[in-house]
Amino acid sequence: MDKNHIEFALWRFFTTFVQKLGFKKIPKLAKILAYIFYYLIPIRKSVVISNLKKAFPDKSENEISKIAFLNYINTGTTFMEIMAFQKMTKEEILNLGSVSNLELAKEKVENGKGVILLTAHFSNWEFGALFMGLILDKQINVLVKKQRNHLVANWMSEIREKFANKEIPLGVSVRELYKTLVSGGIVGIVGDQRAKKEGGVVVNYFDQPTVTFKGFSILGIKNKVPIIVVLGHRLSNGKYQLDIEEIKYDNLPETQSEQIIELNQRYMKILENSVLKYPDQWLWMHNIWKY
Repeated sequence: MDKNHIEFALWRFFTTFVQKLGFKKIPKLAKILAYIFYYLIPIRKSVVISNLKKAFPDKSENEISKIAFLNYINTGTTFMEIMAFQKMTKEEILNLGSVSNLELAKEKVENGKGVILLTAHFSNWEFGALFMGLILDKQINVLVKKQRNHLVANWMSEIREKFANKEIPLGVSVRELYKTLVSGGIVGIVGDQRAKKEGGVVVNYFDQPTVTFKGFSILGIKNKVPIIVVLGHRLSNGKYQLDIEEIKYDNLPETQSEQIIELNQRYMKILENSVLKYPDQWLWMHNIWKY
């Protein structure tokens, strides 16, 4: 048995355990796992602490440590919830969330011109895609970067496409994305990961120069479609509140390159505002300030 099959066997074993445990008990298990992977077998702890210190320079060591530990609980909860989604019905998914400003999203979707739904690695982004597809009763074409392990990648594809949504793999996606928007469809993009120096655009995120992907901005400008940011935060009862905000094209600079930077900056500012409210719910394990 090769490495991929061994990893997938362990993944399926743990998934079965989580599903039998039940959705409501996931936070308790996530807290136990957080103790293990934060204190006993630290995984990416130095990255999390470093990121938090850069984002919140005025916070004490104790405050940073508290946010970091809660972030491990949030991350564990997120991935175990994704495992649980495999067995959940439409009604159960819909019952987990509520959304503000839903009429804005419906209005943009129903205009038939195509829409970019933009989110981030905040709270449970996979839930957001499933929930929005169901509540809008529309297919969201989700741009994804496939996992190294093709077995896990296929498993994730089944979750993402469990109801009406469809994956568009990164790398062979540009033509498909344009085609989707031109036909009036919805494209879903998680846009907050660090881009490469070459080809990315630099904006400010927590007053730090940050290299970001410009794909959603180019798609928006060239196709003249609305860009809607959907960010959901986890509530104390285990459910989600999703907030919707439009990135306006008003008052953009003259050149396209400057417009791209400005749209990226507006997106990262919306994300920053949410992270300031719920600092433990963003994926600090990603080395956003590597450069």
